[in-house]
Amino acid sequence: MVNKPSPLVKASVGALKNKPADPLEAAPGKEVARWAQGEASLSQVKGYAEEELYSIAQHGYSLFLNGKFQDAQTVFEGLVALDPRNDYYYRALGVVYHRRGDAERALRQFTHALKVAPRSVAAYVNRAEVHISRREIDRALEDLDQAIRVGRDPSDPQARKALALRSLLRGLR
Repeated sequence: MVNKPSPLVKASVGALKNKPADPLEAAPGKEVARWAQGEASLSQVKGYAEEELYSIAQHGYSLFLNGKFQDAQTVFEGLVALDPRNDYYYRALGVVYHRRGDAERALRQFTHALKVAPRSVAAYVNRAEVHISRREIDRALEDLDQAIRVGRDPSDPQARKALALRSLLRGLR
């Protein structure tokens, strides 16, 4: 069975295709040089607004919630390519990989998210959850401890989740 792209993916692609001329088309050499030197992301070079990318991310999340994991993976892989400085896209892609049973790729995505946003409580908790699924309790506890250190706000749901998971894992020892 061939997996056809969903209407949401088609709509996302269509929205991007209908954009007016972008800076890359106006001055390709200069813009490619900025991108190649790491001075600009591909989304900046192409002129995509952050709101447009988040709209596409919402579509990806909807695909994920509806069990369209391959389509969600495609969306988030594209977003990571367009804006590698956004930790949310790495985290979302990591969740998709983990759901699809690819723990190694999930761990890499959460680690990338932490390189982009070293104080991301969610990325530490996500990575800990993968370690827990692999029964790597010591590694999970390290990530949960780090999440608690960087997530000082007790009202943050991810910080509370880290505390709860750490307590649960310590109680199992």
